[in-house]
Order: sequence, then C-alpha cells, then structure tokens
Amino acid sequence: MCYNVAYLTKRKITYARRAGASDAEVQDLEQQLEELTRTQVPMFHVSGFAHPQLLCFSRDDGPHFDLLRWGLVPPWARDAAQAAQLSRQTLNARGETIFEKPAFRLAAKQRCLVLVDGFFEFFHFGKRTFPYHIRLRNDEPMALGGIRSTWHAPDTGIALSTVSIVTTAANALMEGIHNNPKAEGPRMPFIVPRELDALWLNAHSEQDLVLNAIQAYPETELEAYTVAPLLGKQALGNVPEVLAPLSYPELAFS
Repeated sequence: MCYNVAYLTKRKITYARRAGASDAEVQDLEQQLEELTRTQVPMFHVSGFAHPQLLCFSRDDGPHFDLLRWGLVPPWARDAAQAAQLSRQTLNARGETIFEKPAFRLAAKQRCLVLVDGFFEFFHFGKRTFPYHIRLRNDEPMALGGIRSTWHAPDTGIALSTVSIVTTAANALMEGIHNNPKAEGPRMPFIVPRELDALWLNAHSEQDLVLNAIQAYPETELEAYTVAPLLGKQALGNVPEVLAPLSYPELAFS
C-alpha cells in the first residue's frame, strides 16, 4: 500500500452520518467538525511521510471526532527521537498481526475510523510509477480501519495523539495495481463496511471477531482512476498496455 490519501473536508454532514451518529448526535458532531477543520486546508493528495492530521471517528467515550497525526507512536517510546523513528515505520499496520506487534498491540484495542474520500496507490512499470486514485463507486466517504495511541513526551508531558491505518491482503482490483517489487505481496487498506462499524469501534469486541473482520473490500464496489503524477513526478505519456485488464469505463490517464 502507498502512504497517500485523499482528504476533502467539504462533506462534513456526510462524514458525521457515515460514522454512525444518530440524528440527536449529528448537530454536536457537526460543531466538533467545524472546530477541528476550521484551520485545516482541504487536501486532495498528501503523503503519509508528511505526517498530516487525519480526521478520525471514535466511540470510546461517546461519539466524537479527532484529528490524529498519521504515524503511530506507542506509549512506551522513550524519547522524541524514538517517537519520530517509530512514526515513520507505523503509517500502516498489517491487520493480521496488530494484536502481536509491540508497536501496535496496545493501540489495537483503541480502534477508530479514518475518514477519507479515497486513497492513492502506485502501479510500477519498469522504472516508472503510475498513480491511481481508488474510491467507492457510490461516491460516499470511505472509512478506513485505524488504531490509535497517545504518547506523552517525557520531558514536557505534552500529549501526541497518533493513528495507523490497518491493511489487509489486496482484492482482485488492487492486486493488479499494487505491484511494488519491494512490498511483501499486494496489500490494500482495510475499508470498514458500514455493517462492521459497531464491531470495529467497540473496544470490548472479541479479538478473533476483530481479526476475522479485517478483509479486503469487494472490488465491485470500488473504482480506480489513473491520475496525473503526484509528488512532483514527471508527466507521463500513454498508460502502458499492461494496465488493460483494469479497464473500467472510468479508467483514464489525465
């Protein structure tokens, strides 16, 4: 999986309702969103290595939104240097091992929804990379499975709240895109289906149920577009023929 998401804040009410808020809770959540995103510039493309703040929804102490820094820092990080190093290594968390890995096993019980409009992945062809934008076919916000943590700097006591995005094995669509030769097999973010929101957000859900829930999202409910090169990459010509099997009606290089 790449470390890039699309994050547009214009659909705040949709976010609130997608996150499982009741009608009575929506007004309060809208106010929370207004406060949280007032100074946030809408982002279409952002690299995880820039450690942006992502809009997340939790239900631990009632429904609420937070802006969490992307790149999880576990509470046992001994100092700022180790925290910075860990945050570069924890943008993603393999769903199969979130309850085992030292960096993730505490956070695995503090789960949240990371609300985005989609994410980017790169297809590798020779020495070139072709970026794709993946989103839901119904154009609704996408809820990615997140695990969260709060670290307190030992010298100042300042709290840093962070998040990692959970990944799973790729579906057929993503298998054709995520072909990074340096990756351990094709992966994709765990997109949480609406019907699994309650299970994912409940800290008391049985571990086996949580692990079994981490599955690839149906490829028939996703669409992928080639997009202009990201991060300053040189403009490319035609899409190579190797991409032909992924030719959705909407798939076009721009």
